[in-house]
Amino acid sequence: MTRHLTDETKDMSTLLALIRTIDAEKRTHFAELRTGIGILTVPMSLVTILIATSDYYAIESVLLFAAVFLIGIVALSFLGAYIVIQSLKKIREDERLRKSCKDVAYLVEEYNSRWFSIEHKVETADSVPS
Repeated sequence: MTRHLTDETKDMSTLLALIRTIDAEKRTHFAELRTGIGILTVPMSLVTILIATSDYYAIESVLLFAAVFLIGIVALSFLGAYIVIQSLKKIREDERLRKSCKDVAYLVEEYNSRWFSIEHKVETADSVPS
């Protein structure tokens, strides 16, 4: 019986470790999402600066600079959008993996009830006078 219980405990520990790993990956993907959103805000800020300072320059005199600047804004927009889309896909995959595992609350409850019943049997056996 002890060997069987040890195997179940190892299975439970392995499953809980897998769930913790999935949750850690999910946190990493949320950090990627946050980074992508941050990168997306940079082009919007740059466009705001261009619009706010448009009274102080003539577009004809800084056309080359403005073209390079706009290419950079578009590149940053695509980079930010790519990072956001990829991180959302990874988060969705993590959710799918997490749902494929059994319900953690159920597992922990089952694990605790097993150990409680064994400890209770041991305490009961110890308290019975010989």
